[in-house]
Amino acid sequence: CPALTRTMCIGYPAMSLLVMLLSSTPVGWVVELLFDTSLYSLFKLHIWALFIGNFYSQMLGGGMAFLMALFTIYMIMQYFPRREKQMGSTAHFLWILSLNGLINLVHLFIMLIMVYIVQQPKYFRAGSQGLWPLIIADLTISMLGDPNGSTSFWGLVTIPNKWYPIALVSFFCVLSGLKPLWDMIAAVMVGYAYMYFTLERFMPSPGRAAKIERMGCCRQGRFSLMGAPWVAATSTPGFGDDPADRRYATLSDFGRTSGQQLTTQGGGGSGGGGGGG
Repeated sequence: CPALTRTMCIGYPAMSLLVMLLSSTPVGWVVELLFDTSLYSLFKLHIWALFIGNFYSQMLGGGMAFLMALFTIYMIMQYFPRREKQMGSTAHFLWILSLNGLINLVHLFIMLIMVYIVQQPKYFRAGSQGLWPLIIADLTISMLGDPNGSTSFWGLVTIPNKWYPIALVSFFCVLSGLKPLWDMIAAVMVGYAYMYFTLERFMPSPGRAAKIERMGCCRQGRFSLMGAPWVAATSTPGFGDDPADRRYATLSDFGRTSGQQLTTQGGGGSGGGGGGG
């Protein structure tokens, strides 16, 4: 799998272990500062938590939590590589942060409603943890890409794609003791609304992502992370569609195009393609 996906698969459990150890030290307050995605945190203007808070979960807190963490890593490997290869690692990283932010904002809006309707303070401190909301949103977007198709629900029953995310979240709610999992419900809402706002339009173009990769230590996107290659913006299918993208091509790009020539009329980019499961 590509670099960003592999980093998430390795870094997710590593971060959980680090946070668990950090929580038992005198600086345990840092965990809440960085990863608390509740209304309490938002009112204290901890805006960064909306984007990074989900990269931590208590996956080492018990047997079931550990099994769910393994399932989380499996789902990441199934859904994230295809999108990373299509968007490029840099744009995909920004896409993940933005989607996390959207899901958490919807979740907090639901919690705010619950605070006023139910009048229980627990919703004021209820945050979202873990990558399952992000996975659910990505799965929903993928399923709605083929709304007329159908998918097997773990070999038990075949469900139309347009209803599959709702069925999956409902199943998780049953497993949790018929309790609504509001963060996953928020993720489904974002996934179904995605077709109307399409987050990719707010992401940097392949040319802009290539410019970002030329800065600092990114080495124009040609490096490895965790032993996996970083998907450079210049190798994505969309690179070259915008005439402005051609200014970011380097001499080495010409060798990878297998004889294709970048012209002033707008050439096609090299390589790329979706993987995924």
